[in-house]
Amino acid sequence: MSKRINLTLAALPALALIGLTAPVSADAVSDFYDGKTVTVMVPSGLGATLGLYGRLTTEHLGKHIPGNPNVIIQSRPGGGGTKGAAYAYNAAPKDGTYIAEALAPSVLAPLLRKMKFDASKFQWLGSITPRPAVLSVWHKAPISDLASAQKKEAVMGSTGLGSETYLAPTLMNHIAGTKFKIVKGYKGGAKINKAMEGGEVHGRMNYWSGWTAGKPAWISGGKLRHIVSYGGDIKELPNLPRMINLAKTGEHKAMVKFLEVAPQVGMGFWVSPEVPKARVAALSKAFQAMLRDPAFLADAAKRKAPVNPVSGAKLNQIVADVYKTPPATIAKLKKVFGFK
Repeated sequence: MSKRINLTLAALPALALIGLTAPVSADAVSDFYDGKTVTVMVPSGLGATLGLYGRLTTEHLGKHIPGNPNVIIQSRPGGGGTKGAAYAYNAAPKDGTYIAEALAPSVLAPLLRKMKFDASKFQWLGSITPRPAVLSVWHKAPISDLASAQKKEAVMGSTGLGSETYLAPTLMNHIAGTKFKIVKGYKGGAKINKAMEGGEVHGRMNYWSGWTAGKPAWISGGKLRHIVSYGGDIKELPNLPRMINLAKTGEHKAMVKFLEVAPQVGMGFWVSPEVPKARVAALSKAFQAMLRDPAFLADAAKRKAPVNPVSGAKLNQIVADVYKTPPATIAKLKKVFGFK
């Protein structure tokens, strides 16, 4: 009996140490973020839809992160989202105090041309919503539907070669015989919208939520004609042709599925591959808690910003799968899009 008691007593210091260590470990993330400032980087201007979701996140995420850090927003536009992505990947803090929003097509950019980041290594926190996309034209444009777009030329505005505003109409020309003429170089979607109103261009690719949140009066006023959709169902446009259904060969279907990754990622947020896993887990949990927060949901509804959460694990899988696209398909996509 005495021996047994001695063994138990001898174990007490170790048990006490375990008891003291566990809470310290559990509180390590909270201790790290206490008093810190977390930056949410938006890879565009703050005036359009990407900026809207960036502001919503900045305003609501902090209270869900352990330690309740201050959260600020930062704009890093350029290169169809690739400049911001490259900064977050290479130069920004890698300790969990820098969160990047994705301009979704930039996820595909390293597969098509040389980039200073590898999106397959992003650690995704989640997406506020997927973003099914449409190709739309102004109501005074010379085309109004798919059939007329296959017969007459229409000028589509684009921000640049790597942008979905360029990729989507270019792919449509290839698989469906449309006659879109693409004018690149507009400094953001708002500039293209203004050009549409003024008759400088006829239309553009946009996410459906970009129209409903950014230009609701255009929707209600019948100012737009929609040609085709891709990347998911749009309940308001049940009869609109879908790009995947226009692809008649296996090769063309693979190309459309490649393009559809961007709408599936939607309003995604990620952190550097070097951020410690415990902090990534805490940020992911905080992000998902934010998306269930009644205050966040009310604010999003007030701003007409759809919320349809996608988990970080799901985004990790979506991006991992597209990075397994066969090299032969990538080579053909590069040729179609004009990348060397």
